[in-house]
Amino acid sequence: MAEAALAQPKQAAGVESGAKRRLKPPVLIAMVAGAVVLGGLIVFLLGLGKESTDDAEVDADVVPLALRVGGQVVHVSVAENQLVKKGDLILQLDDADYQAKVLQAQAELDSARAQADAADAQAAVAEAGAKGGLSQAEASLTGTARSVSNARAQVEQARATLVSRRADFKLAETNVQRARSLLKDNAISQQQADQYFATFDSAKAGVEAAQASVTAAEEQLLRSEAQVTEAQGRVVVTRPVDALIAAARANAAYQHARVKSAEAALTLANLNLAWTRLLAPGDGVVSRLTAYPGATLSAGQTVGSFVPDKKYIVANFKETQVAKMHPGQRADISIDGTGKTLSGKVESLAAGTGARFSLLPPDNATGNFVKITQRIPVRITLDAIPAGLMLRAGQSVEATVHVNE
Repeated sequence: MAEAALAQPKQAAGVESGAKRRLKPPVLIAMVAGAVVLGGLIVFLLGLGKESTDDAEVDADVVPLALRVGGQVVHVSVAENQLVKKGDLILQLDDADYQAKVLQAQAELDSARAQADAADAQAAVAEAGAKGGLSQAEASLTGTARSVSNARAQVEQARATLVSRRADFKLAETNVQRARSLLKDNAISQQQADQYFATFDSAKAGVEAAQASVTAAEEQLLRSEAQVTEAQGRVVVTRPVDALIAAARANAAYQHARVKSAEAALTLANLNLAWTRLLAPGDGVVSRLTAYPGATLSAGQTVGSFVPDKKYIVANFKETQVAKMHPGQRADISIDGTGKTLSGKVESLAAGTGARFSLLPPDNATGNFVKITQRIPVRITLDAIPAGLMLRAGQSVEATVHVNE
């Protein structure tokens, strides 16, 4: 009885164990399927409204460092991959030649300014002289014209006097002839005859004097008329006052233009002198230095690269991922190798695919076409970079954009 009672539970346990062995595979499959479905659902829910890509990298506006003037390097102030601040000296060229050119340009400017001042003074003198010369010439013409009038009046007066003296002479000559006849007849005394003779001599002298006065007056008239002609010539010469003043002012303007040219040359010389110092364009890192003391560099020669502190992300999303993307959407950036995630915002989407902007863009003119999903570069700005985290241009990241925001 006891053995039978013990055997009965063992048989029941064996039946139950067999049942469990028969039910285990379906249960495991169901559990695995459930886990897969649950995991897929979780992934779907987590990825809902997001677009991600691991084809992304840290980028920066890398600037080639080049000199704007040529010369020999005398000093390099930075080492390879050194941090610099905006305005820090990177290298210095020998500037002796450029300093001499500055002094030369300054001397030319001083000379031009002196010539401009002289031209201004000459213009003022020319203006005053031209106006004064014309006024003087016109006054002289007026005076000589009056002198001609006076000379003509004197000629007329002298001629009238000559006519009067000739009349007196004629009368005296007649009286002398009558006196001689009367003196022969003893009709008059010798004393009376002598008076007639004296009056005749006086009348004759008066005629000669009047004739001399007429000659002198006519000569004065000729001189006055000559002076009028001369004064008219001076008026003609000095009359174009505006032209003379314009010529003087034009010369002054030319000299002032030379001053401006000299000022520009001095400015350029100072710029060339300043350009012998290569300065950091901003805060960042100087890398790939190729210039050392003693090297002779030419204008425009690249001597290194400047990587600014400001970094951004370029994520190449598939063309099927960017339909809902637009600037301003939130983005999560996972930095490879650090395990850190940064936040950012979509700044812009490229106007073409990466292949289109490549050095040799694809051309399907042959008709041999295979459709490949293209990548569109999306630029993402970072909100903040934690202290101590160093981002380097070209570093790989994974970008996720919240396209439903």
